[in-house]
Amino acid sequence: MGLLKNILIAFTLLTVLACTTATKPTTVRTSYSSAADIDLFLSTSDENIENQVLDRLKSHGVDSVQIKQFLRATLLVSNDNPVGMQSNLKLKMNKKTYSYALYVPEPTKPNMPMIVIMHGMGGSGANTIQKWIERLENKFVILCPTYPIGAWWSKNSENFVLQLIREIRAKYPIDSNRIFLSGLSNGAIGAYLMGMFYPDQFAGVVPIAGGITKRLMSFLVNLNNTPMYIIQGEFDPIFPIELTRRTYKILSDFKSPVIFREHKERGAAHGGHFLPESEVSALVEWLSKQKRNPSPKVVRITREENHMKRVFWARVSKGLKLAALQIPGPEMEPLNIHDGKIATLFAIDKGNNRFMVRGKNVLEFELYLSSDYIDFNKPVVVTFQDIQDKGDKLAPGEKFVAYNKKVEKNMRVLLRSFKGFHDENFFYDAKITISTQNLVRFAASR
Repeated sequence: MGLLKNILIAFTLLTVLACTTATKPTTVRTSYSSAADIDLFLSTSDENIENQVLDRLKSHGVDSVQIKQFLRATLLVSNDNPVGMQSNLKLKMNKKTYSYALYVPEPTKPNMPMIVIMHGMGGSGANTIQKWIERLENKFVILCPTYPIGAWWSKNSENFVLQLIREIRAKYPIDSNRIFLSGLSNGAIGAYLMGMFYPDQFAGVVPIAGGITKRLMSFLVNLNNTPMYIIQGEFDPIFPIELTRRTYKILSDFKSPVIFREHKERGAAHGGHFLPESEVSALVEWLSKQKRNPSPKVVRITREENHMKRVFWARVSKGLKLAALQIPGPEMEPLNIHDGKIATLFAIDKGNNRFMVRGKNVLEFELYLSSDYIDFNKPVVVTFQDIQDKGDKLAPGEKFVAYNKKVEKNMRVLLRSFKGFHDENFFYDAKITISTQNLVRFAASR
């Protein structure tokens, strides 16, 4: 944002100089800055201000190509931020201050990979980062946050980690397609959950010596495009190895990219509940080969009420009597917990402006469209099938056309899709919103 302000200041100075050197008196007019307006849109949460910005952009003939150029400019970072080991950094969020440790290889290079590592109970970012600096051989930016008792499953901790990632990306030249999420013990629970609920934010997820319950396994389908590298000991006395074996089988059955390393080593303090150094070399090699695909052809989503954000280019925007699943943490935070259903959405980009979508317990869904793979001069065709219970199996119902017309580009969609995570890989020019209720009723009445 600072770069845009500097550009604006320089432009204003040039305008003033041009006016003062004129031979005849002229009326000084305030120049319009689309860059300043885009900056305002990204910084506000007021929809009225957003509308005012959009009106001004349109009235001045600013198009999506120009907006994307400005958005890319906001991602430029300076080279004067500290490097090396930084062990007691602070982030303020919701009037609370949290600590984290950071390691940045020296010298900094363009498009550096980054790994976020969450500690277990009783740990901290500062005592976690030291071992990982040695393990990762100066190849990664390493970010190790600290959270009370390592309760990485809570909503507060989730927001903390996501905001911290945005802060570090704003300061250092991080490759957004090579950001990894890992954690040990309680941190592994956080890696599973944040990986499942935000799978499009990570190039890979690495849970170590941890696991999730059977109920949460319903969300493993979200990791269909996000590689997993799971490490756990057979003799782990804290997390049952059977749960992790079940997790691995589910991911394998979905044909998700997953590696499971089950070791037989025993540590002096916690039995098999640790990361053996013998596993590190293969893990580092795996990390070095992973890169996020921001535009997969197939997107699979399972959602509950507390996590309804877009996954890649698809979103469940409304569901039928959805459950709200939330595990309380050690800090006071609003809770939204109740039983209900889980929404499931399978979306396939078949190419040539055609999409096939299937859903269960989905009342409304959205598809986000980019000019990189959509021809906006031609109609977009979307077919939909409701997934139905057939005894012990699920089966798709009748297929019918849910959408068939041209789509206009929408600057609001472009700016809002960027606002959340400031990622140029998610430049969406428009979205389609489809209500399934009338479509399903129509199919049932035929």
